[in-house]
Amino acid sequence: MRPWRTLRGRVALGSLIGLLTAAVVFAAVGSGLIRSETEESARSELDRQAEAMAALVSDRAERAAQNGQEFQIFKPANLERLVGPDSRLYFTGLGLSPGAERPNDLLPAVAAEQISYEELAQAGVQRIDFEEPGEPPAEASAAPVSVGGETVGAIVLARPPGQFGAAWGDLWQRVMIATVIGLIVAIGVSLYLADRVTRPLRRFQDATRQVAGGDLGTRLEPAGTQELDEVASGFNSMVAELAHKDDQSRDFLMRVTHDLRTPLTAIRGHAAALADGVVPEEQVGRSLSAIEGEAERLETLVTDLLDLARLDAHQFRLELTEVEPLEILDVAVAALEARAEDASVRIELDVPDDLPPVETDVVRVRQIVCNLLENAVRWSPPDGTVRLWARSVRHRLVVEVLDDGPGVPEADRAKIFEPFYSHETPRGHCGTGLGLAISRQLARALGGDLELDPGPIAGSTFRLTLPLTGAQIDEGAPAAGERDARPRTTV
Repeated sequence: MRPWRTLRGRVALGSLIGLLTAAVVFAAVGSGLIRSETEESARSELDRQAEAMAALVSDRAERAAQNGQEFQIFKPANLERLVGPDSRLYFTGLGLSPGAERPNDLLPAVAAEQISYEELAQAGVQRIDFEEPGEPPAEASAAPVSVGGETVGAIVLARPPGQFGAAWGDLWQRVMIATVIGLIVAIGVSLYLADRVTRPLRRFQDATRQVAGGDLGTRLEPAGTQELDEVASGFNSMVAELAHKDDQSRDFLMRVTHDLRTPLTAIRGHAAALADGVVPEEQVGRSLSAIEGEAERLETLVTDLLDLARLDAHQFRLELTEVEPLEILDVAVAALEARAEDASVRIELDVPDDLPPVETDVVRVRQIVCNLLENAVRWSPPDGTVRLWARSVRHRLVVEVLDDGPGVPEADRAKIFEPFYSHETPRGHCGTGLGLAISRQLARALGGDLELDPGPIAGSTFRLTLPLTGAQIDEGAPAAGERDARPRTTV
């Protein structure tokens, strides 16, 4: 793989580009600043030397004046030896020109015009620029020559402009060497940091491969940074949930296998007995009824599995029609009467006759209510009561199914609607755990919801809500929590 196609390579490459950019900017800005500082330092040195030469000449002139002697000026050639061969010394003012021996010892007129004795007296030094015929431009510093407190002339010390940047050549090499060394060190550090940053991601990649291979015990350790630790925590939660789902699926397969095997075994046994002719003629009808009953159990189980799969895949079709709620609930109660009677459980129906209609899938709503009633009958004790209550509350139809069973433990409330999750009832029945899961998904597909009421009433209360049709809503109806005022009608 090309290095720049990896995150590690891109981090390193990005760091390298940033460092190179910083180095170029540093070299450009730093060189300008250092060059400017170097030139200013050299120019200040020129000012200092000009002031020293002027002080030397002023001192000799002052002593000659005090002693009444003739002033003998220093020759420019002698003074230049004190400041270096690259400098030129010029005289300007009365009494200074006798010391000139070379033709160009006197300051050119173009430079002399720039000198102001008043400025010299106040500032002590004046900077000027000039150019001699046939000579390159020069930068100069003029310092006053004073006798008896009066400025009588000036010493002008000049150097070519290139002399000011002469020291920059050596300094530039040192700056470049330091920049290259720093860049090498920075690149090494950036590569090391890129490796440290991407190391947790490589561990994450290895962990995903292990999970893909079926190892659901894989976990990621914290990496020490908030973002990566959050990723590791999310990964660990995901793997734990996958392991939980895997355990549930395995449990479900065992239950489904058992639920499928039991009716198949019964069907096979009755069919074999009928085929062998060992069933008395008066028992043939009973065997056929048993075969039909077990076949219906198989059909119900397969239908539930298909419904769950279609709901999960969002491929479930609904046939919406407008219907009276009482009509649906009456049919659901009638379907469970025989089973409730066998379990010695009563079903109480409390539904007003004037409930507004709902636009829904009648078959699916009946399926939800039947699931809730069947579940309530299974968990109710003998001589217990299952209550079916319905009202219109705030533009919605609210249907509740209450039982007298042991209720749902607090630890199981969050899992009760998960597929394949079930417990054995007091009567010894253990379903596949699909009924409540399918019912909730159906309710949500119909625009409503199904939830477990966390109220303090003993037993379990499941609440189904569905949208009502139009604006025919009983706004004065009691809220869903007002159970004490509900009349009861026994069926």
